Amino acid sequence: MKDARAQFGRTAAAYVTSTTHASGADLERLIAVAAPLPSERALDVGCGVGHTLRRIAPLVSFAAGADATFEMMQAGRDSVVTAPNAAFAQSDASALPFADASFDLATCRLAAHHFTDVAAAFLDVRRVLRPGGRFVLVDNYAPDDPALDRFINEVEQLRDASHVRNHSIAGWRQLLEDAGLRTSVESDLMTTKITTEGWLERSQTPADRAAEVRRRLRDAPAAARDTFQITETTFTVPKIVILARRSA
Repeated sequence: MKDARAQFGRTAAAYVTSTTHASGADLERLIAVAAPLPSERALDVGCGVGHTLRRIAPLVSFAAGADATFEMMQAGRDSVVTAPNAAFAQSDASALPFADASFDLATCRLAAHHFTDVAAAFLDVRRVLRPGGRFVLVDNYAPDDPALDRFINEVEQLRDASHVRNHSIAGWRQLLEDAGLRTSVESDLMTTKITTEGWLERSQTPADRAAEVRRRLRDAPAAARDTFQITETTFTVPKIVILARRSA
């Protein structure tokens, strides 16, 4: 977690204006799948600067965002989240500072691949959800093919040392199920198109590592070029939206 705090503390301002995080089809789908109600209490885990919190807070009675990095939350307070019923809490995802069964809804968007112990984080999400409570996970996933899995995760780690792992779809599901979160049969699959240079700039990737990322994308094997739609300036990453519920 130390790497993540250092990384996002340094780059917090960039996430306020990042279109990948501030908007997108996956954020709209998260809201639709979460289906927040005015009487509910909601929690966004790994909230960053609060783009998901900003959308959910007006739809519920109370919304909290938890993140390990103070600078990210401060940037969110200053310019993203203005709803009077929203609050931030600095916390590791695996040690949430909330009572058992205190939320009806939890979300986690584009953050879990940074969690040092994602299994422990999902267990704590289950703890703070009431029985039957909903958890919506949105994150990148790795293909089942081991070579493609290795390719995208190594590129991600070169770009950002705080990256831990994009799991496969089956891997994400298993982590949720192991935590006592029953996943829905249906999941949404989508992709995010990334502009390589903007992506590297946002994370302030050191020059030598950025050069290696460019080389790997440029020299990617045919299977990786096709799967991730790699061009001279862009590529895509696959993303999943999963709805899970806390079992009783």
